Amino acid sequence: MIKTPRIVQRPFNQTVYKSALALGLTSLQAKLVAQRLDCDELLNEIVFPQLKHLQHPSQLKNALQAAQLIADAIQDQGLIVIATDYDTDGVTSAWVAHRALLDHFNVDQARLIHLIGERKNGYGITDEMCDQILALQQPVSLVISADQGSSDEPRIARLAQVGIKVCVTDHHNIPEEGPPASATCTVNPQQAECDYDKTIAGCFVIFLVMTQVRHVLIQRGVLATDAPSLKNLTRHVALGTIADSVSLKSPNNRAIVLAGLQQINQFDHPAWQAFRQFNNNNDLPYNAEFLAFHVASRINAASRVNDVTSAFHFLNANDIEQAKQHLQQLEADNLERRQQQESMMQQAFEKAAELFHPQRFSLAIALEGNAGIQGIIASRVGEKYGLPTVAMTDLNDGTLAGSGRGVVPEVDLIQAFNWIESQYPSMFIAKGGHKGAAGCQIKFDDYPQFTELLEQAMKLQLGDAVPTPVVETDGELEGSWLTIDLITQLEKLEPYGREWPQPQFEGRFKVLDVRTIGKTQTHLSLRLMPQTANQPIKAVYFGALEQAGDPLPFNHDDWIRCVFQPKLNRYMGRDSLQIMLQLAYKV
Repeated sequence: MIKTPRIVQRPFNQTVYKSALALGLTSLQAKLVAQRLDCDELLNEIVFPQLKHLQHPSQLKNALQAAQLIADAIQDQGLIVIATDYDTDGVTSAWVAHRALLDHFNVDQARLIHLIGERKNGYGITDEMCDQILALQQPVSLVISADQGSSDEPRIARLAQVGIKVCVTDHHNIPEEGPPASATCTVNPQQAECDYDKTIAGCFVIFLVMTQVRHVLIQRGVLATDAPSLKNLTRHVALGTIADSVSLKSPNNRAIVLAGLQQINQFDHPAWQAFRQFNNNNDLPYNAEFLAFHVASRINAASRVNDVTSAFHFLNANDIEQAKQHLQQLEADNLERRQQQESMMQQAFEKAAELFHPQRFSLAIALEGNAGIQGIIASRVGEKYGLPTVAMTDLNDGTLAGSGRGVVPEVDLIQAFNWIESQYPSMFIAKGGHKGAAGCQIKFDDYPQFTELLEQAMKLQLGDAVPTPVVETDGELEGSWLTIDLITQLEKLEPYGREWPQPQFEGRFKVLDVRTIGKTQTHLSLRLMPQTANQPIKAVYFGALEQAGDPLPFNHDDWIRCVFQPKLNRYMGRDSLQIMLQLAYKV
């Protein structure tokens, strides 16, 4: 039996509340801020994000050294190889590096080589990437990695042995043995003695490095002193930052995302012009949530079921027609991904149901199917059961590839993987990632041992407290607050994302009408009456039913308790408030 989620209110900090009011926020806005911050340090920078508040790149260890190395390569005649990861952060990193070198630093396009990893070959600078670099017929001035490289010493050493310099830019955890010794330079905020924000994404790291390259080239007289800034690149730094689910409590991430969204919403770039024709978001501006669910999902789908370079070509399109062609391919990939996901998700939930019992601390599920979809599956299964989850796919070569999601805030997955390796040194063929999301590859025969050690690792981290699904809310809202003005207030605190979550509230409502909707007939459309008001409100409850034909969970005149997010509904040019139910049950 699945545990019922525990509804808890986010902690409230009175000092932050008073400071937020002093900044001119409304009482509701100040309350929301006070439920997301535990101190008022940098409050102004967090609430009112601006690029001028960014930490200076000089605080990013080795950024200037990397900039000088890249500037040397620019002034050389050899090839510059840009090697990046295959997810949205990696693809946007490739775009940022490419456009900086091409548009801002005037490098001949013929000198630029892009290598974006393939999910089937695993994360990082792979042997396949090295083979491609070593097979190049022209001399290589420099290899620049972005969003990868910190854990790739053996492959970097292969390149160094033949005199190829590698500049690593990354944001993933540094291995216990330290940064790659064979790299000419490593820029990663996770390094010891680096004072830069540890939460930034890979695309942000390469962006900061490229701003330093501009500075170096101006000093050398290669660029004019009034050379354009790299601000126009923030649009895709924002996309990569949002997609990588890094902290949006960070002033740096908030500033770069807001600046990027402002650039995107000008719709003066072919990729965004094409996407606006594809999905105009009811003529509303694109926000962080839209980019995460509608754009990043399609870019990630390309690497999961097809060729991720189509995503790079989409972002890099020279005109809207070219962008639309690549977007068509991304949409086809996304539809294919959804079909494969549906089949694998059913398989995963069946296996999870067999494995689960109330005293479990984790789930590790072995599946058949596309390895590119297992991260989504780990998230969905983990959220359903409230447990750290690793979804693993049989690669049919004697190994399993796995993607894990921490789910429980206190869990550190990469720390768990490191502990497993200390207990069983030959466990991992490969591993990497972050606290909340990590990947690995193991031998098929080691799967039983892995599941046992993962369970032990979670018990060590969580103690005696068996994980329980928790739904956090910002408390109750008076019915009188449920007006269109509420949306205006909430929008002032954008962008929302990890560690700066979308506001969600709890409340008691009477059901006036309820019906199933959607292609799958598993979603509900409702008309509700708030307990503390006499004006009905529309609501939508996605995924309320397990499958079409299931009995409705509540009926006309039932009283229900809900956790909900307020949303703007625009229909036929008219705006109204509706609420999206995250959880609902009869009372």
